[in-house]
Amino acid sequence: MRTVFCGLTTIDLIQLIEAVPAPGTKAVSDSALLDVGGPAANAARTAGALGAYPTLISPIGTGVFAQLAHTWLEGAGVQLIDVAAEGDPAISAVAIDAQGDRTVISTNNTARSHSFPEPDVLDGATALMVDGHLLDVQIALARTAESAGIPVILDGGSYKPGLDSLLPHVTHAVVSADFELPGVSRDQTLETLRGYGIGFVARTHGGGNIEAIVENKAYSLPITQPGTIADTLGAGDVLHGAFTAALGAGQDGLSSLAAAAQLATLSVRSAGAMGWVEKL
Repeated sequence: MRTVFCGLTTIDLIQLIEAVPAPGTKAVSDSALLDVGGPAANAARTAGALGAYPTLISPIGTGVFAQLAHTWLEGAGVQLIDVAAEGDPAISAVAIDAQGDRTVISTNNTARSHSFPEPDVLDGATALMVDGHLLDVQIALARTAESAGIPVILDGGSYKPGLDSLLPHVTHAVVSADFELPGVSRDQTLETLRGYGIGFVARTHGGGNIEAIVENKAYSLPITQPGTIADTLGAGDVLHGAFTAALGAGQDGLSSLAAAAQLATLSVRSAGAMGWVEKL
């Protein structure tokens, strides 16, 4: 199988600290790590760790940080299609406190120029994941996938302007508790997403049960509690990557989501977005 991921890649400077400093103060971190990140990139790395042969379509570039991203992603078994001619990925500053909670500041590269991948990029693909960060490319890919019968998975960490044009081509939407559609109350989010023709909709709640509606039937998937939490960085990305890999392998949506949730639980027990790989 071959899975395709399209969206944001970042370079993350991750600082482990006792507590996020108050405004106007300084703090000394316990340790620091520089790593590649971003929802699409981390999901692709997850799929690579699971043997799902991921291709990542993302604006990365040729700068110093871009070269690091290329090296780290390719080392994780990710085939890259770089749609940026120059420059660097978005830069993200991440603070992780003693409870494992993260605070993120990122540029997101929203106005960066980019090209489009070749029309045959989805040939042989069994699943496509999009994150809303590269909308014009993602809409074109989702339309192609839709016509070819390829599942289109939305990583809905947060709402991005223009997402309404992508939603009609999505087959599986997994959104976070923070995802809000404009003018829609949170308790109506899943039903509103279903109104776009999305047959599988789900919403995560951190360590709480996952809500899902599949073919007009509501489900609540329990989450195994992780016990000690190292950090929550990238847990949602791991879930989406594992969900895409499982769907691409032919599993049904609920089984794929349950398995992905287990892996996301494993991920928060380890430091970094991909620290869990050593424990597989």
